[in-house]
Formats: sequence, C-alpha cells, structure tokens
Amino acid sequence: MCEKEFNKDVRELMIRTKVSTLLQERPVVLLKQESTVELALQTLASRKILSAPVVGAPEGSDPTTFTANTEHQDIVCFVDIRDILESFLKELPDDVVHRTKMLKRMQVLEEKGPAFATRSLSSLPVIGSDGTFYQVRASAMSLMEFIHDALLYPRGTKAMHGGKKTLNVVHRVALFDNSSRITHIVSQSDIARFLHEHKSLLGALANMTAQQLGWSGRSVVSVTPDTCAMVACSLMAEKNIAGIGVVSQSGALIGNFSYSDLRTMCADHFSTMALPVAEFLALEHGTEYSGARAGKDDDEDSTPVPRTSTSQFPGNRLLRRRSSVGYKVGQELILATPDEKFTQILDKLVENHLHRLYIVDGANKPVGVVTLTDILRVVTDQSH
Repeated sequence: MCEKEFNKDVRELMIRTKVSTLLQERPVVLLKQESTVELALQTLASRKILSAPVVGAPEGSDPTTFTANTEHQDIVCFVDIRDILESFLKELPDDVVHRTKMLKRMQVLEEKGPAFATRSLSSLPVIGSDGTFYQVRASAMSLMEFIHDALLYPRGTKAMHGGKKTLNVVHRVALFDNSSRITHIVSQSDIARFLHEHKSLLGALANMTAQQLGWSGRSVVSVTPDTCAMVACSLMAEKNIAGIGVVSQSGALIGNFSYSDLRTMCADHFSTMALPVAEFLALEHGTEYSGARAGKDDDEDSTPVPRTSTSQFPGNRLLRRRSSVGYKVGQELILATPDEKFTQILDKLVENHLHRLYIVDGANKPVGVVTLTDILRVVTDQSH
C-alpha cells in the first residue's frame, strides 16, 4: 500500500474518532495545593499513579479544610513524581548531588528529607510540568486534534506560584466542567490502548518496522550500574526524559531506571537515592544486586546456570529468570528489535503497561527507545 493510501486510512480513523470515545468512569484523584509533599507522595503511592491534578480552595473557603473537586475550586496544575524529585534536588548543593561519597550523601538526604516532606505543594519550585486542562467540551474534539493540540503541542502548561518548568509535551489532560469540577483524565496510555484495539485500521503503518520509523539507530541516554540514583535523576531532569537505561561495562542493557520506579517513594526513603542505581532498583524490586561485586564484570554471571533440558525450562524458575534482561536488578525487561513491526511494538507497550520500550541489537545493546509520545507522533505525522 502506498504512503498516500496509508495516510488516508489513519487520517480517517483519527478524525472520525472523538475524545469522548476514550472517556472512562473512574475515580479522579486530586491533591490540594496546601497538601504536604509527604501526603502527596503517600497518595500517589497508595493509588499507584505517577501524577494528580492540584486544586485550590474556592474563594472564601478554608484552603486546608475544603473538599477537593467541589464547585468553583481553583484548578492549579498537575503534580507528579518528577516535579517532587526535581524540587528536592534543587534543595541540595551541586557537590552533594554529583561529587560527594555515598555515605555523606545518605547523611545529607536523611537530614534534608523530613523538612522537605513538610513543605506544601504550593511552595515547590518545579511543579505543573506534565499535564494540562481543558473544558469538558473538548471531548467533542477529534482524536487527531486532541493529540496534536493538547498532548504534543500544548498551548502551555500552567506553572504554580512562579514555577518555571514547562515541557513541550504533556502525558495527560484533565477535563473540567462549567463549575470547575474535574470529570475525567485522558492520558497518552488511553490513546495507545485505543490504537491497540483498532490496530487493524492502521493501514501500512501496522507493518512498518522500528528501523523504518526512525526509532532504531538513535542515541539512548544511559548510565552505568554504579551511578548514584540521585545523579541519574538529575540527568533525567537535564534531558527532559522520564527513564534512563542502565548498561553494563560492555554496553549491554541490564535495567531501566524511571520515575515509575520512584512512585512508592516517601520521605523516609529519600536517603536510598544515594545508592548506586543498580542497587536502588534491586532494593525496589525486592532482590539484591550482585553484579558489581569486587573484581566481577557486570556481564558475567554471579552463579552458575543450572543445567536443564528444554522440556524442563518452563518449570525452572531460576533459569527462566536468568534468561531475561534485567534480572540482575530484579526487573524483567520487555525489549524490541529494529525489525519488529509497529503493531508488535504497540502490543508490547499496551499489554505490559509500559511507557517506553528499548530497542536492542543482538548483544542486547540499546540502539533506540520507543515511548508513548513516539507512538502518538508517528500516528499524527503519518495522518497529515
């Protein structure tokens, strides 16, 4: 099928589908702008979400006791794990983040963490960077218009109380009614699920490979296992990315460090950000990282692989685990290759609830990464 015919297929799908098709009746989690950082972290962790809208009290109401999502509330911004961690890093001297030894870093984090946790969201220097708001009538927009105007090229994200952090792309949009109540949140993940359900209508795009789409052969931001988790967070902030690869001495992928790994963070855990990133991930996933023991290369196995026949493999949990990329840090990474098709990549992202997917070569070295934003970009670009 030629490119013109392909464009027509995707364009028709994206224009005839309205945002209202994606709306689901699910609880909307809100935070008050006077909530403490600790309460915000606890709320996000308990709901297993990365972000939530922040609202202020209606005029004349007590900002500490009003009921969230009430009429005429002040819609402020979104807050997410990234905002909180970047704000915390700004509290620390640069030498503590980048040059101090681990034990000293832990001491500083233990000292600074409790005080930072008592601060209100309204006092954070970085907030409102990844989310925007539209009136509920935006549900009548076409999916193509919504992706382009609301997610990929938003008019501007609203920063609170002088916050200056603004991203060119946002991952979620909250819809509010005429009384300022937030009714729904639409995310990039929701749109990816829709595309997955309608992948038979994607025309030639369905069979285009990662290589053809330009997702392979581009640089991947990565760190080594001994990089401090706090330094990795600082690098993600600098690069405006939400995840970073962890690679061995030979460059093979052994883990993924992202804000999703930090969503169970609370004030008592800030000191763990002084750990090497591989140890942090292993701790987060309930295991122990042993690849960096003295005199041991990250690419070598720390224990011998038990011999087993092919027929025994499904029942051999240890071998099955050790066969997966990421096992050294307690992860089971889902990966793609340059010749995998768009629909195969979409399957992996949606079915495994992922926000990014690494593309690797035959030696498991990352040669690209696909995010949900990349999915939305290619769909909109190919439909014009």
